[in-house]
Amino acid sequence: MKTFLRLSFLTILFVSGIETVNAQCTVSDIVIQNVRVIGGTPTSCTAKFDMTFNIQDNNGNKFIFMHVWLQQNYPDYFECVDGQTTRNGSIPAPELADLGNSFNIGLNNDGTGIVALTAYPADASVQMALIDSTNKIVLPDGSANITLYGILITAPIACGTPVVVVADLWSTQANTAQRAHCVNCGIMYSAGYMNVVGLVNCNTLTYAGLLTNNTAIVLDGFYRVFVDVNGDGYFTPVTDTLLQSNTNYTVGASGSVNISGPVPVANINQDVFVVFTQTTGAASGASRVVLFPSGQCATLPVTFRSFIATRISRTNVMLKWETVTEINNSGFNLQRNMNNNNWESVSFIPSQATRGNSSSSLTYLFNDINSSNGISQYRIKQVDIDGKATFSQVRAVRGDGQKAKIIIYPNPSATGNVSIVFEDKEGARDITLINMNGQTVKQWKGITNNTLHIENLGKGMYTLKILMQETGTQSAEKIVIF
Repeated sequence: MKTFLRLSFLTILFVSGIETVNAQCTVSDIVIQNVRVIGGTPTSCTAKFDMTFNIQDNNGNKFIFMHVWLQQNYPDYFECVDGQTTRNGSIPAPELADLGNSFNIGLNNDGTGIVALTAYPADASVQMALIDSTNKIVLPDGSANITLYGILITAPIACGTPVVVVADLWSTQANTAQRAHCVNCGIMYSAGYMNVVGLVNCNTLTYAGLLTNNTAIVLDGFYRVFVDVNGDGYFTPVTDTLLQSNTNYTVGASGSVNISGPVPVANINQDVFVVFTQTTGAASGASRVVLFPSGQCATLPVTFRSFIATRISRTNVMLKWETVTEINNSGFNLQRNMNNNNWESVSFIPSQATRGNSSSSLTYLFNDINSSNGISQYRIKQVDIDGKATFSQVRAVRGDGQKAKIIIYPNPSATGNVSIVFEDKEGARDITLINMNGQTVKQWKGITNNTLHIENLGKGMYTLKILMQETGTQSAEKIVIF
């Protein structure tokens, strides 16, 4: 189980995209995590941490540099306004006289990989931070996800002191790295203002945490919750699943508050990341990410490899599911909902496993007589030998003659709940729900189901954007809640 060192220097996150005039070096999803304090004195703190960010992958970013200061030492070399430099044209690279009291990171990106620089090309007297290793992954949208492991720094403050730091990131296409061609500046981070601890209870499928205010003022903000779907212990917004969107919090001076929420059964035994953004105090606008580790519970009695529902004729729907393992499994109660919120039992299919136990793949087929002209939903109620039951995910099929396009129902919706049936195309989908203000409300990555259910939406109009990962094909649909 990977853990984070909480209350450490720079355990923070910057999650909003940073726009620049020249989009070739637009940077987003900067995450600093896994901070490890190496040592400290009453006036200094030495630590290691990992950092990941996304940047456009092109020849304009041959070299990438980041300079970081305590807020009170920020020199504003690039004359930053709203994350953009106000200096015109290419700008001379900052030198030692411009970088006093900073720590500095340099990367050679002139190739398929990424290499940490040990010397600063613009001024050899500038000391560069040591980095254990680097990694670069080119994403489908043409950007690169860059991860730096084991960045070593010494900050001129005692460990655990509430602090705001400010960073400038710039890139250049010059072979000598003497000019800054693209700049992201004034990036803010915070640490030490709050202590956050929490856990995921796999038995109750809930997460719970405690926020403690380390200051003498009231702290306000909001948090979001993501699931560590690939179990790597690194928060990556483009891959980890959004579980809970913006939720406000207020913590009184030197006080504490509890937070909690549900975790879907599909994410049992998975850790969650909670992203906190402050909206008051000196660190207003700064964010941090905290991992809540999950306890490990017994595996489910049946592990499904797949569950598919396909209309094969006007009157027939073929149901196919495959299990990887079965433990004390009596069988499967196949259920159907004809879009009236009334689940009816279609048939009970006994387990093929000997005495209900199997560690080999088993395949089940069932032909349902169904001539409905509307949407039909199917699910499997798996029943143990002792009578306990769990449910599979829901699959949906169209009625005979319905076009193979995206269907959203009900739309408009008066309840805030909608269901989406995707086009009859196999593959993984990335889905984003955006409100009328252009804000991302929910995100789903790598959805392979042909249905998606969205609940508890507020009144208004939303845009649902769908991206097919394999082909890059994009589409958009409108959702109205009244």
